[in-house]
Amino acid sequence: MDTSGLHVAAALANWNGARYLERCLTALRQQTHRLEKIVVVDNGSTDGSDLWLESQPDVTLIRHAHNTGYCHGYNRAIEATDTPFVLTLNTDAFLEEHFVRACLETVVGAPRCAAATGLFWEEATNQHIGGGFWLRRLMRMRPTPADEDAREVFGVTGAAALFRREALDTVRIDGQIFDESYFSYGEDIDLAWRLQSLGWHSMYVPTAKAHHVGSGSLDGALRFFDKPVFFQRQALRNRYLTLMKNASLLDSLQLVPAMFMGELLLWPLLFLRQPWRFPSLLKTPAELLVRLPRVWRWRREIQRRRSPEAGSVHRWLKGW
Repeated sequence: MDTSGLHVAAALANWNGARYLERCLTALRQQTHRLEKIVVVDNGSTDGSDLWLESQPDVTLIRHAHNTGYCHGYNRAIEATDTPFVLTLNTDAFLEEHFVRACLETVVGAPRCAAATGLFWEEATNQHIGGGFWLRRLMRMRPTPADEDAREVFGVTGAAALFRREALDTVRIDGQIFDESYFSYGEDIDLAWRLQSLGWHSMYVPTAKAHHVGSGSLDGALRFFDKPVFFQRQALRNRYLTLMKNASLLDSLQLVPAMFMGELLLWPLLFLRQPWRFPSLLKTPAELLVRLPRVWRWRREIQRRRSPEAGSVHRWLKGW
């Protein structure tokens, strides 16, 4: 398929990613499908990465005085582009040269394909994983197997994914693609679910290959218990937000009992593993309560737009 006439822009959000930026942008510049524009939102970096970005003539830099979060940063970066296809990319992800072309051919080849991603080599764990994901019953991502078969997936990780702008525009609420109340963590699942509810689908494309550090801005803290407590609290809170906004009645009947049983095990474990953090983690319910009016408003809008063709998430549930 000839995709040479199709325009793609890259949208990145940077927070203290100086050690990765040169490698990341070099890989972007070497893509066999040329990018029309590279937009980087710098979220108040303190490691000098904003100054380095300013020196790059092919980068459109948007500066924030402080860290406004992953979701806000990516929304601003996407807004600064106008191409029909947008690549979202973490600064600690490094694309092999055919990544954009392989994803673009897949998205263009199916009118209702909203997004595509590829095969990642996770440098922190030295293993291959699929950039697509299924949904665990406890509202976490389960990466697809790293095999050679292209397949439809529940969603794609924002670490490196190509999106159809038309699809992203259909899921906007309050002008937002990624829900900015999340700050970070869980936004991939939320966006995937909203796309699914409108009848869009996403694809895993193994010929699109990339290397990924994972949690690069947090020094590679991949495991939940290794992350700072602020990010742990977000990860816990955003699972509930995603469920409350997106689950249909049928979805709720399948997921709420599993979530309830999981929480009975999770919270005692949190106390036993890191008791000094427990008082901070207990702020999670209060953070949920203050967001309920907004969550309810978003839920009404999501369910109102829901496509008659959108089925239950049951087909995408894989494990706990």
